[in-house]
Amino acid sequence: MNAIVDFFGRLLQFFYLLTKQVGIPNYGLAIIIFTFFVKLILFPLTKKQYTSMAKMQEIQPELRRIQQKYKNNPEKSQQEMLKLYQKHGVNPFAGCLPILIQLPILLALFKALKDFFDPVKHPDFVNIEKASFLWVPNLGSPDPIILPILVGLSTFAQQLVSMRMGAVGGTGDQTQRILLYFMPVFIGYISRSFPAGLALYWVMYSLFGIIEQILIKRKTVVVKEEAGKK
Repeated sequence: MNAIVDFFGRLLQFFYLLTKQVGIPNYGLAIIIFTFFVKLILFPLTKKQYTSMAKMQEIQPELRRIQQKYKNNPEKSQQEMLKLYQKHGVNPFAGCLPILIQLPILLALFKALKDFFDPVKHPDFVNIEKASFLWVPNLGSPDPIILPILVGLSTFAQQLVSMRMGAVGGTGDQTQRILLYFMPVFIGYISRSFPAGLALYWVMYSLFGIIEQILIKRKTVVVKEEAGKK
């Protein structure tokens, strides 16, 4: 894990030096570029995850019919569900693998960004002249109001887009509705103690995630339309 953290820390430093080379040295801009780069790296995994979850969502009505029909015969229900998965080429666990792969990466990113703005681990940070970004005077210190609100709103927006696109279930599901409102508030609240640079990363990660989902959805629709014409 330490090697991954060190790699991402060096990568963030590289993007800062890149902004410096083009005459606009700014850590906020470096974090945005860094976030885009991370999303680009994880795109194949994310696409696989959303595609698998979307397929599962499509066959939900048939799954419910099977469960209802064989509610008194669990073994038969499992057999019929397995046949349905095979028929549609769906692996019910395929959506979990990308998440499991991404989790240690995201944890390493979190620690790398947090450590990067730690003046004890990076004493030279206090001498950086361009540590501000827009209204934030110091990306190494928490922004108690605006960024946490943006963190909550961007998290809410990404979850809402996911639900409406059928990637993680419908908005009518009680559990999903609770998570839709609870998670953004919770994450926004705890981000009040994050370095502003880390909160900025979260906001941009969510916004890029929304764009990513829309692109994947459009691509899926185009592929289905072309398949229907053949």
